[in-house]
Amino acid sequence: MLEKLFTQHSSALHRYLLRKKCTPSLASDLVQETFLRLAQLENLESVLRAPSYLFRVAHNLMIDHYRRYGDKRFDNDPAAFFDTLVDETSRPEEQAIDTLELEQLESLLERMPSRTRDVFLLLRVEGMTHKETARYLRISTSSVQKHMAMALAKIGRALDPGPEN
Repeated sequence: MLEKLFTQHSSALHRYLLRKKCTPSLASDLVQETFLRLAQLENLESVLRAPSYLFRVAHNLMIDHYRRYGDKRFDNDPAAFFDTLVDETSRPEEQAIDTLELEQLESLLERMPSRTRDVFLLLRVEGMTHKETARYLRISTSSVQKHMAMALAKIGRALDPGPEN
């Protein structure tokens, strides 16, 4: 019965959590935790009749996670990862330039197509392999490579526009 619930609702739960600004890895963890909580219930029949219960459990787990860890953790906010890339031991001018480049990168990521942004974040921030990313997003490995190439090309053009004409 739990397997049936998982098959029917795990993807929808994952999408719901992504819309709530969870990272893909956090959303996956919360979906798994939701079903672990369900496994402890004695009567799953009521959950089959009211799948909204699943979303409430996932939502509550997300709130608990944010309360426990706040917004400083990378798995809550991939942008926080970029904040750590500024070398605080460098000169103030260099720090300012680094900060501007990172802000520009964050802005670029926000403007990218969602699939391209997801591929970039999964590979570069979450540390997944191409194969893991493909499996996770349910796309081919060649699609992952194309999205990553597109992301890197856009970032490269924006951060290093080359000689001015």
